[in-house]
Amino acid sequence: MNLTEKQKEYLPYFVMLDLMQESGQMNMHGAPTKLRELHPDMSKRESIDITGEWMKSKTVDNDE
Repeated sequence: MNLTEKQKEYLPYFVMLDLMQESGQMNMHGAPTKLRELHPDMSKRESIDITGEWMKSKTVDNDE
C-alpha cells in the first residue's frame, strides 16, 4: 500500500479506525465523532480529515 505523507502522519489513528471497522459495531461515517471522543483535544476538522484520508487509503488506486 502506498501512503501519502499525510496518511503516514495519521497512521496511529488509522490503526484505531481499522479496529473500529473490524469490530463492525459502528458505521464508519460516525468515525470522526468517535475519534473526538477518544481524543478530546482533536478538532472537528482534524477528525474529518483523518477519517477522509483513512477512507482514501482503503481504495485500490490511491496514487491520486
